[in-house]
Amino acid sequence: MNAPPGTRRFLTATLVVALLAAASVVLLVGPYLDPVRAPRNVVLLSELAAAPAPAAGTVMQIVAHQDDDLFFMNPDVGQAIEAGAGSVSVYLAAGEADGRNGPGSRRDFDAYTAARNNGARAAYAHMATGDRASPWIRQSVRLPGGAVAEVDSLAAVPRVRLVFLNTRKEKKAAGRKGRLRTLWDGKTERLGTLVPTDSRAGGPYTYTRSSLIASLTELLHTFRPTAVRTLDPDPDKQVHDADHPRHSDHGDRSDHQDHTAAALFSWEALRGYPGPGDGRHATVTAYRGYYNERWPANLGPEALAAKRAPLDVYGWGGPGRGRFCGERAGCGDRKVGDRGMDGPWPRSTTYRHPDSSGPWLSRGPDGRLAAWAVLDQGVGRWLETAPGSGMWTGPEVFPGPGGGPLAGALAAVRTPDGRGHLFALRISPGPGPAGQRRDLVTATEERPGGPLGPWTSLGNPAASGRDAVRGLGTPAAVVGGDGRLHVFVRDHGKGVSTRVRTANGQGPGGGWGRWTALGGGPVVEGLAAVAGPGGRVQVFGTGHDAVLRWAEQPGGQVRPGPALPAGRPVGPPAAVLGADGRLTVLHHEAGTGSVLAIAERAPGGGWSAPVRLPDSAGYGPVAAVPDRPGTGAGRSGLPDGLAVALRTERGSVRCGADVLPGPVVRGPGIAVDARGRVVTAAIGLDGRLRMMRSVPE
Repeated sequence: MNAPPGTRRFLTATLVVALLAAASVVLLVGPYLDPVRAPRNVVLLSELAAAPAPAAGTVMQIVAHQDDDLFFMNPDVGQAIEAGAGSVSVYLAAGEADGRNGPGSRRDFDAYTAARNNGARAAYAHMATGDRASPWIRQSVRLPGGAVAEVDSLAAVPRVRLVFLNTRKEKKAAGRKGRLRTLWDGKTERLGTLVPTDSRAGGPYTYTRSSLIASLTELLHTFRPTAVRTLDPDPDKQVHDADHPRHSDHGDRSDHQDHTAAALFSWEALRGYPGPGDGRHATVTAYRGYYNERWPANLGPEALAAKRAPLDVYGWGGPGRGRFCGERAGCGDRKVGDRGMDGPWPRSTTYRHPDSSGPWLSRGPDGRLAAWAVLDQGVGRWLETAPGSGMWTGPEVFPGPGGGPLAGALAAVRTPDGRGHLFALRISPGPGPAGQRRDLVTATEERPGGPLGPWTSLGNPAASGRDAVRGLGTPAAVVGGDGRLHVFVRDHGKGVSTRVRTANGQGPGGGWGRWTALGGGPVVEGLAAVAGPGGRVQVFGTGHDAVLRWAEQPGGQVRPGPALPAGRPVGPPAAVLGADGRLTVLHHEAGTGSVLAIAERAPGGGWSAPVRLPDSAGYGPVAAVPDRPGTGAGRSGLPDGLAVALRTERGSVRCGADVLPGPVVRGPGIAVDARGRVVTAAIGLDGRLRMMRSVPE
């Protein structure tokens, strides 16, 4: 096919650039034989680096499609923008689908992608300014390997940016069948881009697997986020039948294939990102996708409203939906319209790797509090300067185990010798199902408050199976009354598996026994482990309509027990042994987000009916700690002598009447300091430890 007039010189120049670039990926005539368009408003990536960085931190979302962040990550995204953080959303796919922007429209792949891009710009403008028509500065940048991407900055709030790579779904008729998934798996060597009708990036171009990873790594180094958000790299296995329709799931998984591939590309790119530097640190949070429809909804009314507004704007719905963008392609995604919240999956915002305890907050043998969290692919530790001082040093960041990033959740316990033992999930992406590796890793302080010792792999309860290894969940750990150290994980069957270490750590493999499947389930990700009355180990997990329980038997084995009388539980539970010797389990309530508490009637006895805590609506982790009896906890509907911390619907953290401003990305963690004060901690968008102390009554 002849090149259109005026493109010959551009074609020649770009081919020269492609030949000079390492791992060249630029092909100016893609498999669709589209006409070549030159990029416009080209700038260097280095020109886009924010200096100085926003004090509130910078968040980068890496997703597949233009609405993934709105469906699956909000209201977190809007909360970060409202808090003054920088926001960079990277869209890997063009999302052209069938090329029709709603019923009755004609097929036009380039125009439909442009409309979706316009919808993303409108949604972010609405979140940042309240005006969907707020203008954008639209530019393009050349990425490693030579492909060009569009980078847009909101003129009124330039810390808000969008990056469009526009990789396409190759047509079968063109002799090539490929998409993000096949590029990741290695089944497709090169994947072309689509050129939206109003594109500043031009093209088309192509990406190889390595060049797409390099491009994401370069974007991370350019924008230096302190918080990275991805989609789910390991969606659950899902049976599809009449009661569980497939919808947009791929194969036997509970998510869209492009979502999973985008997440895997993200986690692989993170290997090359050690953090923002300059004394700042980064966290990573993964979000569930279409999985949300398989479990009860976890958002309350206020959070749902915050999620709905920008989604309606993206869909070119709601008030002020005229042709404000000035584009013939349309100003949003009419497939979504103002009905985006009608489906089951938008009604939850679910963290793939929820915290079981943290940032882990614990008082050491010298009386000082220590806090731990996953930072910069390693783990960071903060230490109180003196017992109960309220002054901290750190974080001191210890390297991770290598071989792949750590999932954001960290479990930790102290053994009787006072040392902290850390447990984390290591994610090692690889091309194709056979290349995937997931394992549990552990490291121990050499002495209380001292250096962290070497990392050791505890493996995976699914010793084999290309897909089963990816079902490994984040850990929960506890020391039993006999001194043995237990670690529990949600396994690939959605049940619970465990390994147990001898009390003195002696024996083959550092005293660790083999993986044992405990049965039970299915449960959601996020277990709670606690030593109950008499040091008896118990584990709790949230099922579809009950809180499930596993308990240590007289012979030392942990086995499934009767479920608790929970009321519509959702999300990971928390469990705490109160000062009166009774266990209390807390969880959010589906549909309202309120926290419900279920307490033993007597130590080791039966369980009470759920009690709703007032003013407790929120989503995400809940944490609890024994407090002084008679200090007011009982007046909140809780058993006397407990303090509870939770994330609110606005992203802040509340403990009783005290509020820690948000938003936060990890936590809350909770402990009692040497002066008897309840201390609540969380990790902010800026990667810093935030905390508050109660005032004793």
